[in-house]
Formats: sequence, structure tokens, C-alpha cells
Amino acid sequence: MKFASVRKKFIFDRIGLYVEELTVVDFACRAAEACHFVENLPNYPMKNLFIATFVFLISSSFLQAQQPVQLQVGDVDVKKMEVEAQKTPNFQAGDVKTKSVPNPRDWLEVEVEFSVKGNSDQVVPELLFRYYIGFKDQSGSGRVLTGDIKHINIVPGEETYSAVYVAPSTLGEITGDFRNFREGAVEAVGLEIYYNGVIVGGKSTESGSRAKFWQALGTQPGVLGRDETPFALLWIDRYAESAKK
Repeated sequence: MKFASVRKKFIFDRIGLYVEELTVVDFACRAAEACHFVENLPNYPMKNLFIATFVFLISSSFLQAQQPVQLQVGDVDVKKMEVEAQKTPNFQAGDVKTKSVPNPRDWLEVEVEFSVKGNSDQVVPELLFRYYIGFKDQSGSGRVLTGDIKHINIVPGEETYSAVYVAPSTLGEITGDFRNFREGAVEAVGLEIYYNGVIVGGKSTESGSRAKFWQALGTQPGVLGRDETPFALLWIDRYAESAKK
């Protein structure tokens, strides 16, 4: 009986190793190898039941883990969008001379709160956020800036945030004021969210026929992800992770 107990523990250790190493390619051969390993052990009570249970559990777990996340239109709920002016962050560093910045410049920040419907045991590998920000330039003409951000590893059911920025120089070129920026200069904000090339969510500050205001005006680059700005080091745990460009 003592010998049997030792061998049983060894079996479970081996099974744990196989589960950790399991991949799509070697699933079948690893499962067969594990069963063969158990079959060649000395007989002990309920060995056949153990083998059948092991194969069933490992197969079920494998198949469930391999099921891709399925999202449909409306499965990404954009709760709110907020527009705010943010000063360039003032960081302190050691071993360098401190220099004053008498007039830190203004950035435009657009922050979105969203959540994804689905099983919290799964992870959405990637969502593409396409932002549109509309202004009136110095001549009174409409201008729309756009930019794409890829968020990765989003957990369904959790309150999640995304944020993008427009640089001070770009704001100055549009409004004519390179010193100060006011949120009121933003005419409209829109967002489209894609999963595997299909729109699964979005929001616009406009409604009706103007909801997709960017289609009538055309777009130009100018919306930046957090990783492209000085804000990349701030509030890291607040925002969904972004793929590197």
C-alpha cells in the first residue's frame, strides 16, 4: 500500500507536467503518452476509471481553452467619453540639473470608459479603437483628426479605460493658439471599436445623420496613443494595455 501511494503521487506529478506543457500540436500524443504511462504501472484499484476521468477532464479543458472569443455588435459597451485639457507632465529625475518650465503646454485628452460582455474566464486578445476628433480650424472649416489604438488582453466584465491625446503643436496649428487650449474647441468626438475587422461597439457625441461626422469631412492623422506621449508613465493600471506600434 505504501508503494502504491508513492506511485499515485508520481502519476499526478507527471500529469501536472503534461497539462502545463500541452499545446494544440501535441495534445493527442501527450494524452496518449500519459495514458500509456498509467497503463504500464502495476495494477491498483480503479485504474481504468482514473484513466477515463483523466482523458475526459484534460480533453474538456483543452477544448474549452481553445474556443475563440466571440463578440457581436454591441458587445463592447462604451459608457462615457470625457474631453479634457492636460498640461505636459513635470517629471523629476536624479543626477540632472532641475530646469523650470514656466509655461507647460496643453494637450487634449479624450478618455473612454468601456466594458466587454462575456465570460470573465476568457480574455479578448485584441480590440482596435479608432478615434475621431472634430474641430473648427482658424478659417472656420471643419477638421477631423483620427488615430488607431490596439488594446490587448481585455478581460470581459471589468470596468476598463482607454485614452488618446492630441499634441500641443497640432492643437496650435488647428486653433491658431499655441499657448492655451480650451476643451470647447472640440466640436465632436467619435469612436469605432473593431474585433477581427467587425465593428462591435462605438460612440459619438453627435446623433442622427451627424453621428458619423467624419465621413462627410474626411480625416487626417493626429490622434496619439498614450505610449506616444509623456503620459505613458502615468496611471498605468487604469488603462487597458496597448500593443506596441
